[in-house]
Amino acid sequence: MHVQVKLFSQLRNLLPPAARGQISVELSDGATVAYLLAYLGIADQVKLVTVNNQPEPARDRALHDRDVVRIFPAVVGG
Repeated sequence: MHVQVKLFSQLRNLLPPAARGQISVELSDGATVAYLLAYLGIADQVKLVTVNNQPEPARDRALHDRDVVRIFPAVVGG
């Protein structure tokens, strides 16, 4: 299945500039939000995930073909 991933803020820097914070990822059926975050290597940097424009607090939620996942980092300031 293909999942569209959009990264925000400093997470965008993990992708080439030409990607503009957006990639399409091929995952096996049954992959979860947690799997996607681990696959991207950002599981410990994420504050908020939305799937198809809905907040998704459950990391064990199964993803489906053509889902759009938006990933926002934890914000640190001082």
